[in-house]
Amino acid sequence: MLTDRYKKAVHFAIDLHDGHMRKGTQIAYLSHLLSVSALVMENGGCEDEAIAALLHDALEDQGDDYESASPNVHPRTGREALKSDIEGLYGRRVRDIVVACTDDEEFERPPPDEKGDVAAWRVRKAHHIATLDSETDPGALRVACADKLHNARSMLLDHSEHGEVFWQRFRSGSRDNVVWYFSGMAEVFRRHADRVADSGLQRLVAELEAVTERIRAL
Repeated sequence: MLTDRYKKAVHFAIDLHDGHMRKGTQIAYLSHLLSVSALVMENGGCEDEAIAALLHDALEDQGDDYESASPNVHPRTGREALKSDIEGLYGRRVRDIVVACTDDEEFERPPPDEKGDVAAWRVRKAHHIATLDSETDPGALRVACADKLHNARSMLLDHSEHGEVFWQRFRSGSRDNVVWYFSGMAEVFRRHADRVADSGLQRLVAELEAVTERIRAL
């Protein structure tokens, strides 16, 4: 059962991502966060994981410009402030899952309006795959897998409307790089899901594998 923590987290996510749209669309970014949270809940996730799903992009998208309203948070600005607020509001595990889902903690990303270098993108993504492979919390893997699954589903739909030019929206630069990334993630999720016999995570992985194969076949 969801509590007021979840309701407050929805509002927190709304405030963080206010006015943001999914890349190349006029769809509110909140739709992605709610969809990922729903996938987590539908596949065995607890409230901590559902909240982390709402906030999984918080550090990447808003961390650098974040300013805490709490006088007890130090520093008051930036990613560390946002991590402190997430932990204070929703607990250490939620914070840890959000950090696990963040792929650029040790990398400098290009500005949001610039694609950057594809090789640098692959290095960052390969590092994130390796980092998740050492993750011990199945909940963090569930949130990360739900995120990738919703992204993959959305890509299929958008490609059906826009064709091959669609791939130019992304830093990956091509379908092949997207397939490489999703396949690498799926291998990690599959290995851990089978190891701990987590049926919810296994369902998510199976669908991610299937959607990735559909993208490969485009």
